Amino acid sequence: MSGAEAKAQEMIAKEDKKLTSWSGWLSGNKYEAAEELYQKAANQLKVAKSWDAAGAALEKAAQCHLKMESPYDAASAYQDAAVCYKKTDARRALLLYKEVINIQIDMGRFTAAAKLQKEVGELHEAEGDAAAAMEAYQTAADYYQAEESHSTANQMLLKVAGLAATAQDYKRAIEIYEQVAIASLDSNLLKFSVKDYLLRAGLCRLATGDIGAAVNALERYVGMDASFESTREGDFLKKLVTAYEELDEDTFTDHVREYDEVSRLDAQKTSLLLEIKNKIKTSQVDIT
Repeated sequence: MSGAEAKAQEMIAKEDKKLTSWSGWLSGNKYEAAEELYQKAANQLKVAKSWDAAGAALEKAAQCHLKMESPYDAASAYQDAAVCYKKTDARRALLLYKEVINIQIDMGRFTAAAKLQKEVGELHEAEGDAAAAMEAYQTAADYYQAEESHSTANQMLLKVAGLAATAQDYKRAIEIYEQVAIASLDSNLLKFSVKDYLLRAGLCRLATGDIGAAVNALERYVGMDASFESTREGDFLKKLVTAYEELDEDTFTDHVREYDEVSRLDAQKTSLLLEIKNKIKTSQVDIT
């Protein structure tokens, strides 16, 4: 233990003892003084990179703010504590983020709560818990929508769709991609992305193996956005649907290669295309 860390721990221990011994009539002053000391101790522990101890000190500071009926300051202290715990203890960080979110919701601060839900989603995603990440991003979208922040809400929904597609929950991914595409059509800033959302939705359709639904969806997309058919994405999807209908694996592969040479395919699209190619192979075997 470094000198700074030892000094900080000593400060915390002394203050803990004070809080349990001071008389009730001094309660307001004692919590204000204690919060200031816990914050100072946390700063020393951060310098020493003792993240768990710093987080614990900040939790104590937050509890002092709650005793003083200052939820805004308590939320800030809890959030700082969560940032410390993120470096060493994801589980504890998540618990504190949820505590902060509850406080923000009680204060009617939905945008602040949404931003924290996004952080919760990112932390779950980093920990490999896709289901929990999707739930967090969906909640973030709900909070943003409550504040009429539809563009930001759509960004969260796209996070959900991406994770759903990776988890092969194609139905959920399709619904979201189509929903966001429709919502973006009337926006000059967002409509440029519609072709990408429709392509992703179409790839998910093909990945289900239901070629009839994919054909119908392609027709709907063209009707939904008249410009889609003339885009590289629209043309690519049409070629893939045709190759799937004909169970022509070689042509399918050629279309993918040609598209990738001009517009690099990201990891999600590549994964979907591999799944579709496997579906074509399986269908060829079934026929023979």
